[in-house]
Amino acid sequence: MTKLPKDLNSKGAISTILGTILILSIALATANLLTTYKQINLQRQGSLWTVIQLDKEMDNTLFDAQQYINGYVQEKSLRTSYEVLWSRFPVTISNLKKDEFLIEITGLSKLVNDVFDHVKFAEPMILESKPIDKAELNRWTNKLNVMARDINQQFLQNIVPTHSQYTTKAASKIITNAAILLVLISVFILYLGYLLVTLRKERSRNLHMLAHDTLTGLYSRDFTMKAIDSYCDNKHPFTLLAFDLNKFKAVNDTFGHHAGDQLLIHLAEKFRNTLSKFGIVGRTGGDEFLWVAESADLRIIEQQYVLFLNELEDPCIIAGKPIYLHISTGGGVAADYNFHPTQLLERVDQAMYQAKSKQIKEIVWENQTRVPTAAKPNESKPKVSAKRASRSEELEYP
Repeated sequence: MTKLPKDLNSKGAISTILGTILILSIALATANLLTTYKQINLQRQGSLWTVIQLDKEMDNTLFDAQQYINGYVQEKSLRTSYEVLWSRFPVTISNLKKDEFLIEITGLSKLVNDVFDHVKFAEPMILESKPIDKAELNRWTNKLNVMARDINQQFLQNIVPTHSQYTTKAASKIITNAAILLVLISVFILYLGYLLVTLRKERSRNLHMLAHDTLTGLYSRDFTMKAIDSYCDNKHPFTLLAFDLNKFKAVNDTFGHHAGDQLLIHLAEKFRNTLSKFGIVGRTGGDEFLWVAESADLRIIEQQYVLFLNELEDPCIIAGKPIYLHISTGGGVAADYNFHPTQLLERVDQAMYQAKSKQIKEIVWENQTRVPTAAKPNESKPKVSAKRASRSEELEYP
């Protein structure tokens, strides 16, 4: 199994953590927005109810005070209404202080405190004096009546209207929380975009890994076989060549598997420089390769193969020693086998083993009638030294 690089694992962990944080932040911001909206409504309703109750008790006290001044009620009735009004103030002040926007409205809090002081000022006169001084009581009620009107006017101007100071401040806080939520959602959208791009790149990388051999970078066995099946299904003319790297076991036994890998990488480079430009070259086994050439013209195939053999003249240096590569090659044209992939692969494989057994570097064509006869014998055969003509499994050095 191919292990993902550490940086990809760390990036995946960071992305997961970041995504979780963003989702939690959006959830908290949404909850905060809804909670803020609910609290503002409750605060506003509570403040209005508190002031309405205070205004009601002030009206009752003013009414009883006027009735007492006119001689229609006794002191007891006035004192009772006054005590109810007096007891209302602690609750009123406490509730109004809980309303953060009401406190910020200029003059309203001061007006409520002034009313409280004025009511408190009348305590000795109403609760302790016998009889109550009607003239002083009348002056007190007149001032309280003015204060009550001022409070009502302040609330009507600064709380109830949709364009009041209270509404503006409340809306500002809601908009701020909504903006925070919007920013988080925008960041989350960007994060999703980043994830999509990352996943697309990861998918492309995985597809590339599936389609290519991890050691040599050539196409993988699965990709090569699917390409052969596709060409056969579509009756697309092509030629298939099978390669076997000779002396590979000797390199592994002499220098170790690392050297064998180095030899395969060297061979893959030669494939890329030549045959890969004219078709698909894939590694199908340890030291076996296939070339799917998009041509049924054997002259072209032979020409490209000669160029490939010329590339192999460049040795692979292992442990300071040059190792020359020898290839056994078998070939076949797909049309000769009615584009039957299994039969084509079997025949080409047999031809490759014939070349290996004969220890020749030229292509062995399974269908001998396909061998190009018009070409001159030496045109398709690269010149090699006598030393390189040896095809034994022993390693040779110059």
